[in-house]
Amino acid sequence: MVTLAIFVIKTLQDFIIRGEMNMKYNAEIPRARYDKFGNREWERLEKDRLGELLYHVHLDILKRYISSSDQVIELGAGAGAGRFTKDIVNMSKSLVTSDLSPVQIEINKRKMEELGLVDKVQDFKILDISNLEGIPDNTYDVAVCIGGPINYLFDKEESAINEMLRVLKSQGKLILGSLSLVGALTYYLDGVIYEKGMFGIDATEWIFTTGIQDEEHYPVENKHYVHMMTSKDLDALFQGKPVKILEKSSAGLFMHSQEETLTRAKQDSEFWELLIRKEIEFTKLPGTLDCGMNIIYVVEKL
Repeated sequence: MVTLAIFVIKTLQDFIIRGEMNMKYNAEIPRARYDKFGNREWERLEKDRLGELLYHVHLDILKRYISSSDQVIELGAGAGAGRFTKDIVNMSKSLVTSDLSPVQIEINKRKMEELGLVDKVQDFKILDISNLEGIPDNTYDVAVCIGGPINYLFDKEESAINEMLRVLKSQGKLILGSLSLVGALTYYLDGVIYEKGMFGIDATEWIFTTGIQDEEHYPVENKHYVHMMTSKDLDALFQGKPVKILEKSSAGLFMHSQEETLTRAKQDSEFWELLIRKEIEFTKLPGTLDCGMNIIYVVEKL
């Protein structure tokens, strides 16, 4: 029985690594989700303390890998309503920002107008990262795809990686963020327990093993179908590609303290400053890579 269980888990893991998923990418699912989100995507990284921690870790990475001579393209929900657009546009030589959701792009543009930054953004585009048709090869110095758009792609994950690398110049950098399976399961464990009562233990084992929340195996009512990833999944996506991995980081480590504790921590400005510094420092430790809410890879195209 134990042998069979080990075989099943290994088979499922191999199944995911090979990218053979029953769930097919449907662009309408994430597009509709983020269209409906509206301004909440802009507010997401400031409305609570977890969002602040995520913001500071991502910002630290962006600052270290984007220079004033870089042509940058921002892809997916990380661009979204412009929470990072306002920072990247001041770090880079030029910026094209994009998202799958036309609503998010309109909000992004409006926010840049409010901040007096709209003229600094070269273009606002509606793009699907699984097919960047129309963008020439070797165009950008940096591609930023954070916030987890890769998690919605299922069978198109590798296509998206290939496309993002294609539009980068040689020695260009891809900054890629993913929702972490271990971090999400830990943070939302109470909900997973509740859903076990709805879907049964087989579905629960499925999501723990594969990270896939899909219509067939884990049919959540809100239809938020995603592939939450481990660092092993991300390693597999880059395996055999002409890249050098420059950095691996987690983000949102102290989220496990929960919002009430983090809010109390922020009331002590001295302590909160220390916590942010240590969040950034600890997320670089190899042992924490899968433990935060997000995993971030920085890769260089060879």
